[in-house]
Amino acid sequence: MRILILGAGITGITAAYTLASRGHEVEVVEQEPSAAMQTTFSNGGQLSYSHAQPWANPAVFKKVFGWMLRDDAPLVLRPKADLAMIRWMMHFLLQCQPARADENCERMLRIALYSRKKMHEIVAQTNIEFDYRQQGILHIFSDQKSLDGAIKHAKFQEKLGCHEQILSRQECLAKEPSLQQAHKQIIGGIYSDSDESGDAHLFTQRLAQYCEQHLGVRFSYGVTVNKLHGSKQRITSIATSQGEMRADAYVLALGSYSTLLAKQIDIHLPIYPMKGYSITLPAWKDAPEVSITDDEKKVVFSRLGERVRAAGTAEFAGYNTAIRPVRIEQIFSSFRDLFPHVPTNGADEWACIRPQTPDGPPLVGRTPCANLYLHTGHGTLGWTHGAGTAYLLADIIDQRATEIRLAGYELSRYRKAG
Repeated sequence: MRILILGAGITGITAAYTLASRGHEVEVVEQEPSAAMQTTFSNGGQLSYSHAQPWANPAVFKKVFGWMLRDDAPLVLRPKADLAMIRWMMHFLLQCQPARADENCERMLRIALYSRKKMHEIVAQTNIEFDYRQQGILHIFSDQKSLDGAIKHAKFQEKLGCHEQILSRQECLAKEPSLQQAHKQIIGGIYSDSDESGDAHLFTQRLAQYCEQHLGVRFSYGVTVNKLHGSKQRITSIATSQGEMRADAYVLALGSYSTLLAKQIDIHLPIYPMKGYSITLPAWKDAPEVSITDDEKKVVFSRLGERVRAAGTAEFAGYNTAIRPVRIEQIFSSFRDLFPHVPTNGADEWACIRPQTPDGPPLVGRTPCANLYLHTGHGTLGWTHGAGTAYLLADIIDQRATEIRLAGYELSRYRKAG
């Protein structure tokens, strides 16, 4: 089968790998000059398989209305005259109910644990290098209420097969000695030794090269997809900046922009862009070895070879990718709290939009259009979930039984979708 994959980020390239490995003729279409140049380019680096709590949860519901009034809040969600955003917000708030949040957590953990298995398979099969570290993730807390809530959630996840360690302040400092210099109060933490980290941009670019050299995948870079030709029942071709392209099947892996294309054939994806920020600095003498998450400011830190990346925050600002100083200052502030002796002058700054579903899990597989498939909606977890969802997608296209339950990932979970 000839398959066109639209988008060369982490989701597009993992899909290309799984599908080409099964003998399909695969071509990837990407408007950038190479793979992983947008959302994947400078992400936080964490392969946070144990982080399965969706943004939509009861704790966030209690805070979100107060956060709307603050420019420095971890999540900035302001209603505006945007019907798509209003619809998304209403669905998001409904998903904050305890039962729904627990169901979505189970779905996110199910795909995360599967993705860890599949990520290990890809690494073993390709031998690509990407500053891969298997030293776990340490989640640190500054107040007892937040820590108690996280402990309760960790016990819930333990029932689902995810084990995490609850650490005292001293155990946190022993686990990651670089935190001994922190000005920020650290009262305790949660550590997952099964979590990992790595450079998503480097991984995606090298996997793309592997796909081209070993699996015969063709890449059309610098090509913009303008329109889907056909109907809600079937795509006949796509119009691009380089002319029409045809295939037997098409995969939407364009992140937040998948929504705009799907809408052309009256398929409505419940995805809204969520902007995130990051900074990258050269590693210093006692830079952290373990990846860290600052719970208070929702900022993560990862060692990527000779660099350290700090990333986080969530801002709903449509398709605007401009760097807002007030928002990126939150990243710098968290960095200075934990590593006050490290100068931040000259840090590389980055902002991107991430395709966020209101309930949390990604969108994978079938649409009402017979030959159009989804591999998008991963939000902040594209790097974490991308390997697993790519294998699910390949099984769906090949009409095979999936290795894990598919329930909770397809577009059909939204009753009014499409």
